[in-house]
Amino acid sequence: MMILRAKTIQLYAMGRMQLSVRAFAMRLKHMGFDAYVVYDTTTPRIGPGDLLITHCAVTNVELNVITRAKQAGAHIALLTAHPENEHGQLADLCVLVPGQLFGTGRELPSVQPMASSLEQSLFLLVDVVVMMLIERRGVSIAQMQANHTNLEGLPQGLA
Repeated sequence: MMILRAKTIQLYAMGRMQLSVRAFAMRLKHMGFDAYVVYDTTTPRIGPGDLLITHCAVTNVELNVITRAKQAGAHIALLTAHPENEHGQLADLCVLVPGQLFGTGRELPSVQPMASSLEQSLFLLVDVVVMMLIERRGVSIAQMQANHTNLEGLPQGLA
């Protein structure tokens, strides 16, 4: 699994897709991975040995991020409804995620507006990946909880 071998993991998406990226980055951090969301102020340079994971991967903005990461020597993994595009051709790993984005081609049609079904599919997929990583690395939920923020101010007995 590419995630297990990566020095750092950088995740990218735009709009509502970024919600699943942020959730995934959080869980990766909870498991002890060095994970970041692209363009956050604390995200380091990307380079050889690093992994860029991009959700959706259909716009020119995403193509620019993928191209620059590839030129820097990073590995590229895409989770997308359109693996056939130029973005997918640049990827080291491209996972077809069923869902509606534009309502055209091979997409799985939905009555939900715009890309809602794809956004939900991405969120579920990365949660499955997290569960696989928990099993593979032997990480306990207690270990993950210990890496969770303690600034929430939970009442005694709940933290």
